[in-house]
Formats: sequence, structure tokens, C-alpha cells
Amino acid sequence: MLVIEAIALIVLIGIAYGTGMYFEAALLLAMVGFVTTVAFCKFRLRGNVIE
Repeated sequence: MLVIEAIALIVLIGIAYGTGMYFEAALLLAMVGFVTTVAFCKFRLRGNVIE
């Protein structure tokens, strides 16, 4: 939930400043958030992330 709000804030800052750098940062944060979610779900199911 916090990752989604952070992405939205970064996108709004990018719109305000009119530069593409913030959109790339938002995309990077979205990818990290996705990987974190997958790792957390795997941890909840199996009890460990790396086998």
C-alpha cells in the first residue's frame, strides 16, 4: 500500500517538474515493490525465501 502511494507521489512530482527522470524512478520502485511482494508471499507459504 505504501509503495503505491510512493509511486503516485513520484509520478505527480514528475508531472510538476516535467522531467522523465521521476517516471523512471517510479518504474524502478514498482519493480522493487513487485519483487518484494513475491518474496513475502513465498516466505509466508514456505517459511523461507531462498531454498
